[in-house]
Amino acid sequence: MVSELTQVLQKARQDKGMSLTDIQEITKIQRRYLEAIEAGNFDVLPGHFYARAFIKNYAEAVGLDSEQLLSEYGSELPSPPKVEEAPTPLRQSRQSRKEGSDGSGKWMSRILLCLFAVLVLIVIGGAIKWLNGQNAAPQAPTQKTQPTTPTADKSKMPVPPPEKTVTQKPATPAPTPQPATEGKLTPAPKTGSTLNYDLVGAQTVKVKVTVKTGAHWMSIANENGMLDQATLKEGESREFEVKDGSEARLSIVRARDVDVLVNGQPVDTSGARKNGSQKIKIVRK
Repeated sequence: MVSELTQVLQKARQDKGMSLTDIQEITKIQRRYLEAIEAGNFDVLPGHFYARAFIKNYAEAVGLDSEQLLSEYGSELPSPPKVEEAPTPLRQSRQSRKEGSDGSGKWMSRILLCLFAVLVLIVIGGAIKWLNGQNAAPQAPTQKTQPTTPTADKSKMPVPPPEKTVTQKPATPAPTPQPATEGKLTPAPKTGSTLNYDLVGAQTVKVKVTVKTGAHWMSIANENGMLDQATLKEGESREFEVKDGSEARLSIVRARDVDVLVNGQPVDTSGARKNGSQKIKIVRK
């Protein structure tokens, strides 16, 4: 039965132009489970825990906020199984009543247990005392007195000539290497929701993406199509390089929470879309 949750996930996937095979490669979830999620057949999934985990990974792969999605539609998922308290075995309850009626047997058992504990302590104490007598440390041997070496008369020793002081020139410190930036990156007017940049004087386009918070799916392409894609988690970085063509087209889900460097120069992502995928286009001139 298709629910609102499955409709939201399926629409987000179709809006990004992704297939179930793409979602399977990103999340590593088997295709039959992805098909069951979109069909609303949550009973096919292997348990309540896996159902929430699969839907969370699916949502992050298509650029949705998984925590907000589960809080709004979590009631559509199957409830966790209830754990029922097992009844007390009949045999055990009968034995407990029998032991309660026989008070003398219980006191006798306690006395025997105390006597056994005292006997164990006596045996352990005797063993420790015997081991201490065996492991007594032997006395250290007396050290022999070394003969005293006669002190030479310093007044009869020859005085060495004074050493010449050689003044050394201080070494010139090596210049600190500066990070090289290839080309000059300047912002260009936006085209719709696409952020445009011009890169002048560069042979290749080198893009480095570092995730600050959350998990983000991203891809990079040129005029001929997609070159690479990845899903990065918090603190992870990935470098892409576009050698062919005059354009580099970067697509990042929730780009406000990532740092982007193009040939070592930062790209301002503060104006990126809050949700969904943000496109960044770099034109090499």
